[in-house]
Amino acid sequence: MYLGKLPRPAFGIRIPDIVASAMLKAFKSLNIAGTFMLSFNRETAPTSYIQSSDPKLFYFGHTGTSIEEYISKGRGLGELYGSVIEIEADHVSIMGSVERALKKIAGVSVAEPLSDSEIEFSLQYIEEEFREVKRVGGVDFVTIDTCELIDYSIDLLSDKDVLDLYENRIDVETRKEMERLYLKAFTFVSGDRQIRIKYDRLSLARLVLKYQKSIEYVKKVLDIIKKYNEKEFGVEVAFDETPKRSEFKDVLFYVLELRRAGIEPDFLAPNIGFRKREDYEDNIEELYNYLRNIHTILYSNNVLISIHSGSGHNPYSDKGFGVWRVVGEATQGMVKYKMSGVFIQLLLEVMSRFPPGSKTRRLYEEIYDGVIEHLRQVVKSKATLYSQELEKLLEKYDKCGECYKNPRADVFRHYFYVFQALRDFNNKRFLRDEVINHYMSTPELQRIYEKEVLSLVERLARSIGYENNLLKYRALVIQ
Repeated sequence: MYLGKLPRPAFGIRIPDIVASAMLKAFKSLNIAGTFMLSFNRETAPTSYIQSSDPKLFYFGHTGTSIEEYISKGRGLGELYGSVIEIEADHVSIMGSVERALKKIAGVSVAEPLSDSEIEFSLQYIEEEFREVKRVGGVDFVTIDTCELIDYSIDLLSDKDVLDLYENRIDVETRKEMERLYLKAFTFVSGDRQIRIKYDRLSLARLVLKYQKSIEYVKKVLDIIKKYNEKEFGVEVAFDETPKRSEFKDVLFYVLELRRAGIEPDFLAPNIGFRKREDYEDNIEELYNYLRNIHTILYSNNVLISIHSGSGHNPYSDKGFGVWRVVGEATQGMVKYKMSGVFIQLLLEVMSRFPPGSKTRRLYEEIYDGVIEHLRQVVKSKATLYSQELEKLLEKYDKCGECYKNPRADVFRHYFYVFQALRDFNNKRFLRDEVINHYMSTPELQRIYEKEVLSLVERLARSIGYENNLLKYRALVIQ
């Protein structure tokens, strides 16, 4: 069901048979209503893509979990356990290639602007995704990501060039309307602070030119979703896939322009300085003040913060000491916190601790060897997943004696997802299938993994305040 603006965790169920059940048991134990999600630009894909043997589609839906499987199993397991679960289509995106998106996960900088053909392909692909969504009953929530259309070249222009471009590209009536709306001071107040934001004509011109196309395509993507997703659903807009932390002026402008386009998001995900699969190591007091300010701006506009890239260096680092507590305090618990890969990373850590020679440990080693060998082939052939960063990570791994088959070795923790995409000669995702079969037939692995998932979810829930969230945030519907 659609949970509205209920503060909640949102967790990726990359292998539903394993992750969803363990997660639902944790939710039941802590009395949490939460969100299941998969990224529609990386983690899942239409069934035809998942089953395809076309090498060009190798990484589409790299988890091997199709949209149909994700929605049907997520919803079915939620009903089985009697849990209140929201099904989310995460990162419905205007994107270049899936490989481009996967490089970003590993922290590889990708700066090339999208071509018109890539944008058109993205729109057609989203239609294909949501035709499958419709066949399995729809989703309750969507996160739309058009960050690839932000024009960062505007930041490099001189003040004069910006104003000239603004006057040449934006028609007179639109400029008058924008200047009427924005050339004034905006004041936002919360319990412990007052924030005043003021735009001048130059700063407004930069923002209009930088974000106009991105905002335009949020509306286009949402229109496609509405065409196929006939049930009530909520909307989040991703604003985090950017090179640096979001500025307050930018966040306010983006939210107000979404509203002017007729879009009322439940959540906005700014870039708060979190990096994927890395702990937050900057000043924690400064993080508190930044989040408190962002929360004040968004909450005053009836929008809550969503935090992406929530997984840390490893499943036990919790994004860094005290970080989750600061997130909870700065937002007063009014936040949606997202994690996905950490639950598979946790499974692999658990498997790695089984005794040498055991079936579980041998399967873990087979997965590890498969990932490293695939990455070596990528580097050797300069295939689409190749980057200089990947090549350096492999070199570092080869020189590091204690890194051998270590689940926290940098190259493995950034690229472990590859095992779910590897195929045999019959186009079967043999390692993914082996993991599921082994997990289902190994009670000891299930017991340990479920205990570890509960511990992870409990640490997050208690830090931010998600326990008993349905009772804590009572919903009143007035019609």
